[in-house]
Amino acid sequence: MKTSHTSRPVRRRLNPVPELLEERVVMSAGQGSTFAIMPGAVTTAGQVSTLDFSINPTLFTGTRHGKIEIGIDVASATPTNSTGSMPASIVKPEIMSLASANGHLIRVQHTQYDHKIAKTNHLGKAPTSAVIVDLKVPKAGMPAANYSVQIKGLQGTVGQYLVGFYLPGDVAGTGTVTKSDMQTIKSDRGMTASSPNYSFDADVNRNGVINGADLSIAKQNLGASTKVSPVISVNLDPASDPGLNRQTSLSVVHFAGQATPGAAITFVDQSGGASVSTTAGANGDYSIMVPLVSGSNTFQVTTHDGFGQSISGAISPVVYSPPAS
Repeated sequence: MKTSHTSRPVRRRLNPVPELLEERVVMSAGQGSTFAIMPGAVTTAGQVSTLDFSINPTLFTGTRHGKIEIGIDVASATPTNSTGSMPASIVKPEIMSLASANGHLIRVQHTQYDHKIAKTNHLGKAPTSAVIVDLKVPKAGMPAANYSVQIKGLQGTVGQYLVGFYLPGDVAGTGTVTKSDMQTIKSDRGMTASSPNYSFDADVNRNGVINGADLSIAKQNLGASTKVSPVISVNLDPASDPGLNRQTSLSVVHFAGQATPGAAITFVDQSGGASVSTTAGANGDYSIMVPLVSGSNTFQVTTHDGFGQSISGAISPVVYSPPAS
């Protein structure tokens, strides 16, 4: 499966690879500053839905003040139809609040998306909002800091939603907010969502206009970085696939790829074969040997990372034909 993208060609960790798991669309999805996407649901009218996440010092680096600005946005997970309108039962999600593990509410900056941005991302007229929050990054060796996002469906609406987490100021999509990003925001000042060269990531607060407020937020995040990745790649080793057609006479094949550093990765054979797991290294690389059963092997690959994100999806089948005796 592949991730939906609407961004410019050069983006952090979103370069083309043979397999990208999870078809997920959210306002920040495909944008370089997005580092995680999580699904959730409002199942009953008036319910407040909760998503948990963690700021782990192995995955985040704060500014010289030891803090990091995190952007969070939410959108319905149900796609629009060909006319761009939303189904009548679609959830209209809004981020209500953010809380620490002890339940203490944390101050956030709310932003309502410009309607042109929602239209460009095929979200119709559904209200979509973002918040930016200033969090402290634990020092190296310290436990992760845990938080939760509270989301409610406006006007009693229910349904599934997606929450995107992004690094405000990371215009180039490198995973780090740099001085070069500051310069880009300065050069884009005055552009709006209607401008031909409008940059979604330079519009740090997502309100449809790039101005001094965006530059101010980005400056506060200068030097902040994250290693969390919104995708996992799954590559079948050519040595296990001599014909490059996903057919092999080997009973065990080798997969490799990239995910969030330290993420747990599990392959489950939907054809009745084994379930095997591995862990991504410090640079996000992983390698795993996977046994096959005779015939077509379809694997469900799932990853769980230290931020709290889980990505899951089926990859193209691998056919095992035992060699003739």
